[in-house]
Amino acid sequence: MFTPPPSPTPPKTRPPPSPVHLVSDGLLVPTTIPPLAPVVTSAPSKYAVARRLRWSVLVVPFTLILIAATTRFLTHPVAFDLLIPGAENKWDQWTEKIFDWTPHSGHSHPPRPHPTSPSLSRRAATPTTVPPVPQNPTLPTPFPQPFDTTLSTNFSTTECYSFFLNMTQTLPFRSCRPFSLLVTHSEAFQEAQNNITEMNVDIWGACNTDLSWDQCSANMAWFVSALQSSCVKDLSDQNIMAADTLIALQAYDLMRNTSCRVDTATNAYCYLESVGSSDPSSYWFYLLPLGQPLVGITTSACNECTKQLMATYAGALDSSDSTLLSGLQQTYQSAAKSLDNACGADYAQTVNVSNTALARTGIPHMGILLLGVLLASLLSTT
Repeated sequence: MFTPPPSPTPPKTRPPPSPVHLVSDGLLVPTTIPPLAPVVTSAPSKYAVARRLRWSVLVVPFTLILIAATTRFLTHPVAFDLLIPGAENKWDQWTEKIFDWTPHSGHSHPPRPHPTSPSLSRRAATPTTVPPVPQNPTLPTPFPQPFDTTLSTNFSTTECYSFFLNMTQTLPFRSCRPFSLLVTHSEAFQEAQNNITEMNVDIWGACNTDLSWDQCSANMAWFVSALQSSCVKDLSDQNIMAADTLIALQAYDLMRNTSCRVDTATNAYCYLESVGSSDPSSYWFYLLPLGQPLVGITTSACNECTKQLMATYAGALDSSDSTLLSGLQQTYQSAAKSLDNACGADYAQTVNVSNTALARTGIPHMGILLLGVLLASLLSTT
């Protein structure tokens, strides 16, 4: 049994030096400081206490109303828009926003780079003829796997690093070929996008696993639990490998469903059509469950596959499992708005995820903290 070493002997402390002062001949001589006289305070009268309580009855409800009313501005202060280059010429627009109480849509952000995936863009630069779904093709050996390059050691704990080593080598994980991790963490899978026929076979392999879908879903749920147990500090530190892998494991079912959808008009995988198109607009929608926002879209995204894809996302966010889809909760609203702007109003379903997004910002905690400070100051005066 591991026994911690005995505590070191506490250092000896020196007595505090005697107070000194400088005399005219330059010598330092001790000085005795007389003790302070005790301060006598009188207890507040009952009239003063009653007056303070009466003020607290008025101030506390006003503070609660102020916190609720300013939540919209705390989540994204309108004044910050003045910091954007060129905003000095848009004063009239800014003053209108002050009185605009509709939720702020937020500014777009580029997709986060990943250490094992320098680029998430598709490889097709010119239109490519997309083949139909293959029939029992011969799969590559070995089949592309997540984390197929040297696994990074940039972890906060050795326990989390060991978890990743073990997970990536186990048959229950490798047999399920998780698309949610292949699309961002597999060099072999991304290289296959250079060859549309090869990618077609890889998608078929991810959709047709030796283990049943239910078994793979259960396996991924087990890995989610194990990751949360083994990587507590890494998740707390927002280690990108641990955090992104957790999101991808939780999105396993949803992304397997969407990546395996077939375009009935062409009998080809919808995802493969987005890879083979010269316009990447449709492709970005497949990365929404991973927390990757849209880079920018054109009317090329206005197709039946994208419309069904967003409908599937909306249904997932309305289900009991929506709390597990943190990546999609962060990206769906902005993507739906962009799609409506490109394709027409109500092209994408409206889903209310504002409460979840607000909870992640930590703004309610700020309000509670402010209220606590106010109450503490009022009580301390009574």
